[in-house]
Amino acid sequence: MWIIAVVLIIILLFIILKYFKTLKIGSLSLVSGGVKTGKTTLAVYLALREYKKALFRWKVRCFFRKLMHLPKEEKPLLYTNIPVKMSHVLLDKDYLLRNKRFNYKSVILISEASLFADSQLIKNQDINEQLLLFNKLIGHETKGGKLIYDTQQIQDCHYSIKRSLSSYFYIHHIFKYFPFFIVAYVKEYRYSEDNSVIGTETEDIEDTLKRILIPKSVWKKFDCYCYSILTDELESKPNITNGVKLKSFKAETIPSFREFKDLKKGAKQWEQKLLKLL
Repeated sequence: MWIIAVVLIIILLFIILKYFKTLKIGSLSLVSGGVKTGKTTLAVYLALREYKKALFRWKVRCFFRKLMHLPKEEKPLLYTNIPVKMSHVLLDKDYLLRNKRFNYKSVILISEASLFADSQLIKNQDINEQLLLFNKLIGHETKGGKLIYDTQQIQDCHYSIKRSLSSYFYIHHIFKYFPFFIVAYVKEYRYSEDNSVIGTETEDIEDTLKRILIPKSVWKKFDCYCYSILTDELESKPNITNGVKLKSFKAETIPSFREFKDLKKGAKQWEQKLLKLL
């Protein structure tokens, strides 16, 4: 029986090594993807993975420094703008504007990068300069730390983020029906200076995606709906229309911050037609 077990383990390891990849991230990495495609799941997984590595290396260094009677290094920390189930420091503007420094070798996770700083934030020169230095020098100022962003659309991010990226990861979708693991289908892209991405493949994009195994336990580490707190206390008063009794499927109004005069005129004409039919 043990021989069969060993053979099965070898086969399983072969499959994992052949069909699943490990994402290699640099000092600054970004995960993008549509709404609820799993981008934050992947970003949290990468941040926790990198932080565990940083902690392990710190413990090893401290052990040898103790043997040589050298001062203990400061402990790397996990900084994040969303709560996670691990000891962490919540980010504030003082860190982002470089009024406070990060512990060396730390890992920083910023979810929804365009909320942190979007492409329209270009009027305050002082903020722009600090954000540019924040992103450009994060590897230097943390002495080897990691900064991981996630965002829905890279073009909406502040230019300082885009100018600091050499590559980023686009998550196409996840498959979550395996026991214990999620499979994330990911594509690595490079970002060019003209605000476009370079993708030269001619085949089906799904054939070019990397498969990344993520333990489902990552879902217990954060709340993937954490920003719902912004509207959870609001009242829900839906005005439900009985679709079965509708006489027309025409859209009479467009909820908008603009005023469409022609639309109002057309709606009024349609209302008159309905009154004649009734």
